[in-house]
Amino acid sequence: MPLLRAVAQRVGLQLLAKAYDLESAHPFTPDDIQGLQAVVKGTLHTSQDGQDLLNAGKAYLQEGDPQRAAELLHEGLSVLHQTCGPLHVQTAECYTALAMAYYHHKDAVNALACQQKGIAILERIHGWDDPDVALGYGNLALFSHSLQEHQRAVYYIKRAEQLLLTICGPNHPDVAALYINTAMVHLDLGHSKTALRYLHASLKIYESVLGEGHLQTATCFHATAVALSMMSASSLAVKNEQRCCDILKAHLDATDPRVVESVSWVRTFSSRAKLQAQQAPPPSANGAATPAVPAEPGGAETVKPLANGLGGPTEAEVVKANGGPTPGKARAGKGAKA
Repeated sequence: MPLLRAVAQRVGLQLLAKAYDLESAHPFTPDDIQGLQAVVKGTLHTSQDGQDLLNAGKAYLQEGDPQRAAELLHEGLSVLHQTCGPLHVQTAECYTALAMAYYHHKDAVNALACQQKGIAILERIHGWDDPDVALGYGNLALFSHSLQEHQRAVYYIKRAEQLLLTICGPNHPDVAALYINTAMVHLDLGHSKTALRYLHASLKIYESVLGEGHLQTATCFHATAVALSMMSASSLAVKNEQRCCDILKAHLDATDPRVVESVSWVRTFSSRAKLQAQQAPPPSANGAATPAVPAEPGGAETVKPLANGLGGPTEAEVVKANGGPTPGKARAGKGAKA
């Protein structure tokens, strides 16, 4: 579907939506062509000053200074409005970057407003089925989640998922990143089983595309560990976090903040696992131990089947993007680029 879409857009064909044999010498028939559209080519005015301010704002955002980034992006947005106008790709990109700057500055309300403006511009320019539009909806879900508007976040996530699956296909890293954010929303809603399934799907994508030893795969294991810990399955959480730590140590220095943080998580989960083992009641007469903590529907008692589905008897794995965790809660993933 993504390849068919790209071909149709570039040659101006409106094709019937069905499964085509693209390996055939003649994959299309005249009956498949529903219409012809003019493909317009021309020059697009850009602003070098606005682009320089946009790049500088992104650089400060990457360095962890969202306040300075927002100042530069506001200035860049003013320049772009005056030189390129509101309906321009650079203007939309500046709105998106400004939304991320607001989000990192703990201002989710303005972040949501800026991202909505950016999506409105991109939909007018590129259409609804554009990758940047899909990633923008992923950002809207992230910002709505920060505002505790979980149902609204789920709506944006479903929209982003529909677009990404149509545009990029099911095995794209952007789809995996979106699944991480989806899992975090479901965790906050108390849907632990659903969250684990999304994390499992995300991990499979990262492992198949980026490899088992990639840094992004490590964040998957961390997110899985946090989810399992919230489901009172701390022993499984320790194993997943340990795998995350091993991958980080293979790529980063031992003094790197991410390695230090992962080591701290391993200790935290280990302490919880020991505490749960101590609080576990003795086996009953038939030899089966009674759960120490009552499991919610779809909760801790479902971990083992999910773990077996991941290819290991004790590892249910999930993905998550970058961020700073607090004890007992996963780090919020980034669904789109800044």
